[in-house]
Amino acid sequence: MTARTILVVDDEEGIRRVLSRALTRMGHSVHTATSGEEACELLNAVQVDAVLMDLRMPTMSGQTLFHLIATQWPHLANRVIVMSGDPDAQDHEDWLNLHDLPVLTKPFDIQQITDLITRLAAEERREANGL
Repeated sequence: MTARTILVVDDEEGIRRVLSRALTRMGHSVHTATSGEEACELLNAVQVDAVLMDLRMPTMSGQTLFHLIATQWPHLANRVIVMSGDPDAQDHEDWLNLHDLPVLTKPFDIQQITDLITRLAAEERREANGL
């Protein structure tokens, strides 16, 4: 798997730490943000290949962050993985179905993360080859 630069956005410090460690062990470069606002600051400063973001955060929801990403960094719109403890909640389910984003359901295991990052990389290669 090709190394990627990944932004992890979650207000839970434990989630950020676990993901950062796991992704770094896989050979990826990882940046973390505690909020959507901090994520936007990082996206302005650092080139990333993928974003793993929580849906429920205190000041800016993951939905709002996704819409900002799609508007300001459109090349990343199909490189977002959503993390949620309750993806089947009605307000999340409709939105997730509309945007067809991959979902990492909390609690998750490292293999799920590996599979999703591998899937994103494969989709990126297909797009680069015009397939």
